[in-house]
Amino acid sequence: MKITLAHVFLLMSICGYAQNSAVTEFQETHGTALSLYFYPSTLRMINLERNVEFDALIRDVRKARFFRMDSGMVGKNDLQELTETLSREGFEEIMFIKNKDMDVRVWGIEKRVPETIIIAKAEHEVMLLEVNGMINVAKIPKIMDAFNENAFLDVLNLNEKKPNGQRTNNK
Repeated sequence: MKITLAHVFLLMSICGYAQNSAVTEFQETHGTALSLYFYPSTLRMINLERNVEFDALIRDVRKARFFRMDSGMVGKNDLQELTETLSREGFEEIMFIKNKDMDVRVWGIEKRVPETIIIAKAEHEVMLLEVNGMINVAKIPKIMDAFNENAFLDVLNLNEKKPNGQRTNNK
């Protein structure tokens, strides 16, 4: 059988996507209340106020996967097991952010295409964000504040309505 360059690229892409990540396994085991997939174009669309720092943060992102789970689905030991798995896979904890609403842990691994895993635990939910591509993690706290100030489209609550009938992402 003659192997062409196209076959090699096909095999490389299949091998690259066939690997189950720790986040994928965690999500499949615990289920999700919400799953979202983002690419550079969709990430730029949620930036309603054209936040320059957010644009810089996502500039080198290839794709991102977001999972939200009810806290009843995920125990403290489950999160500990996830972080231990990430550590075994070569990820390092880069940052820990504690604020009044949630605890956020940022994990990263240096590879040809860097990966970042963000684990956010709030009172009633756990959120996982898996980013494929380079991000400047130092900008994450400031971006979190901008999200809290409604400078971005609230893609997590598009179907929820406010009492007066308006969507939650409207100002």
